Amino acid sequence: MKIAIAYPSLESKKGVPLLSQNRQFQWFKSPTYIYPVVPAYAATLLNKAGYEVCWLDGIAEKWTYKQWLEQLKEAKPDMVVMETKTPVIKKHWKIINQLKKLDTGYWKLATVLVGDHVTALPKESFKNSQVDYVLTGGDYDFLLLNLVNHLANKARLEPGIWYKQRVGNEKWEVKNTGKFVLNHDLNKLPFIDRDLTKWQLYAFKNGNYKHPPGTYIMAGRDCWHRLNGGCTFCAWTTLYPQYRVRSPENVLQEIDVLINKYKVKEIMDDTGTFPTGNWLKKFCQGMIKNGFHKKINFDCNLRFGALIKKDYTLMAKAGFRLLLFGLESLSQKTIDKLNKNIRVLDVEKELKLIQGVNKQEVGHLEPHLTFMIGYPWETKKQALNTLNFAKSMFQKGYIDTLQATVMIPYPGTKLFAEAKQKNWLKTLDWSQYDMKQPVLKSRLADKEILVITQGIYKSFLTPKFFIKKITSIKSFDDVKFYIRAAKQVIGHILDFLPSKNS
Repeated sequence: MKIAIAYPSLESKKGVPLLSQNRQFQWFKSPTYIYPVVPAYAATLLNKAGYEVCWLDGIAEKWTYKQWLEQLKEAKPDMVVMETKTPVIKKHWKIINQLKKLDTGYWKLATVLVGDHVTALPKESFKNSQVDYVLTGGDYDFLLLNLVNHLANKARLEPGIWYKQRVGNEKWEVKNTGKFVLNHDLNKLPFIDRDLTKWQLYAFKNGNYKHPPGTYIMAGRDCWHRLNGGCTFCAWTTLYPQYRVRSPENVLQEIDVLINKYKVKEIMDDTGTFPTGNWLKKFCQGMIKNGFHKKINFDCNLRFGALIKKDYTLMAKAGFRLLLFGLESLSQKTIDKLNKNIRVLDVEKELKLIQGVNKQEVGHLEPHLTFMIGYPWETKKQALNTLNFAKSMFQKGYIDTLQATVMIPYPGTKLFAEAKQKNWLKTLDWSQYDMKQPVLKSRLADKEILVITQGIYKSFLTPKFFIKKITSIKSFDDVKFYIRAAKQVIGHILDFLPSKNS
């Protein structure tokens, strides 16, 4: 069998779709391309099992839809697999129906959807499209291999697979193999074949990378905060209700390959929250022992309140650079409702502590904060407090970068269920869930939400911040990074222009 892992081109005046490897979808005026780790594992597993695989990411290739379709026709795969998300699910239904019209007597194309939206609402896609299979849960790399083995060699299907079964001559019935189970051993995964999956498409145009070429890995799936229920808004709680992690030795072996075979200079680990405790200690010691800290920068997602000064000091020595923290709001009420398990009063102290570690000159850690605006229960004053906090952290030199988004509840999350129960949802038209406008009822007008979101991106515009960045320049790589970052910020400001979105 021949399988295409595909991201069809999605042409829109809204911008470029940030679809792959993303928990929250957004159209970007200034595009960024994120390496999709789990689909890349799927391609690698299939290839190692002897199946032919083609990688057709029309978005990262910058193809038109017509060009992507021609590439698919030329490849003539037996199956096309597409990762989807809520805001583009309707577009993918339309594409699937178009692909089914391509079927001829000598080419029959099976279609497969994966991702958090279809995991939450698997039956929906069968009602609205001619899709053949839906793989639920986050281990769809393992499930895809199982499905292909079933079709090729009659292997028994694992839990989590939805499919159509003919009933009579003209009717179909949707069946499934039961609730997905996250019991796959991540340490047994082969290292990703990054040539097969065209890793260089994603190695340069990514706002996180200061020293490209860069790439993504995942030490775990997905966030250890899942053990405490997880954040109520996170779409990947749908995919990964359990938390699993690879061994530090296994991750270090992969980094060795990335450095020596692919000549990578920066690695972003996209585990929902990077492992802490003894795991982190072993990993950092391994980075230093192998000399990796001198060859790459390492980036990751973290949570406030999980680490102390000695942890950050060790991370700085081990080559960590970008640390992404999801703060979301400065309101403790909001933090509690989102089940973030963070004390807002301690956030500034921890950021100050990180800057204290930087003064030791054992390395340089660059905190990045994320915020969301448009909660149904927040007042304008509370939203402005979040904006003012962002400004304050830049003025004090405690953070280096940030991002802001409109609060969007995705199907399958606790927040979506609460919003539906309390009549907070303005619409169930999934195409409207793309951050171009709020879909939750709020005490703020839509225009106010977009203005404040845009204002957070502008919050770094202080003389002190610019002086700090200019004096921190140590290489031409730094200059190029700041130019790229400036383009990204301008793009994000344009993404939330109220005059165009409200």
